[in-house]
Amino acid sequence: LVFPGNMAWFASRNARLLATSMSVVSAAGLQRKTSRESRGRSSRLEVVCSGSQPIGTLSSHVTAIPETLCPMLASTLSSSIAKDGFMFDCIFFATKQEFDDAWHWSWAILGVEPINRSERTYEGRQKSTADSSNRVRDKTRIESTWNLKESGNPSCEFYDSAGELIACGYEAIVYGDHGPYMEFNEDQIHWPSFCYHKLKGPGRTHFEHYNKDKSVKCYDQFRTVANQPNPPPDNPFSSANNRPDGYADYRQGRFYISCDFFFAEGGKCIQKDT
Repeated sequence: LVFPGNMAWFASRNARLLATSMSVVSAAGLQRKTSRESRGRSSRLEVVCSGSQPIGTLSSHVTAIPETLCPMLASTLSSSIAKDGFMFDCIFFATKQEFDDAWHWSWAILGVEPINRSERTYEGRQKSTADSSNRVRDKTRIESTWNLKESGNPSCEFYDSAGELIACGYEAIVYGDHGPYMEFNEDQIHWPSFCYHKLKGPGRTHFEHYNKDKSVKCYDQFRTVANQPNPPPDNPFSSANNRPDGYADYRQGRFYISCDFFFAEGGKCIQKDT
């Protein structure tokens, strides 16, 4: 079934997309493109999984649904929020810009202001995060197998198993008790390659972004894990060390991809001279 409201939205969206010049972002030119330009690519927007509860009442300060937000998705988000509140989640197919619009709108329903990504500045860590036997083991494996330095490399290019660009450069390798993760800023991620998104409520710690075949999972951190002394036991590299400051130094506003799972799924890294 296609409802009139959805038909009108798709028609207006197609008109907007036709009016936008779609340039191809090459690997070499990615760093010179703005994050807004990268996020403006066209895509279908469809709900992959949805809530089952009646639509809740929107807060009085929520005045309008963004024009880029499909009415069906808005309805699904409202249902999910009515059911699970601050712990809601919803998976859908969209561009990064559409994800951001859905994020801002859904959190506004709960009266929560999204983090301001434009204010993020990177501060290098003063010491290595490989400070225990399990982390030293992981660091030795990562550096000897894939030559990825803990301090980062702005010239690396990461590709998935299909040869699609995933990211240009990385800021650091974070060694935590849930295994080693590559750390990125928002502009280093090649957003046209990520079309599935898992939006979560502000009671969670991160969003999730997936590439076309879902072989690459990118964690979008909006809350630290400082109050979680041990990691989830769902990873062969997990270690319970009961850390009072949290099991890993994941930073708000940064993006993370597991080193081991990325390469196990056929991911590749091309390192260029700086």
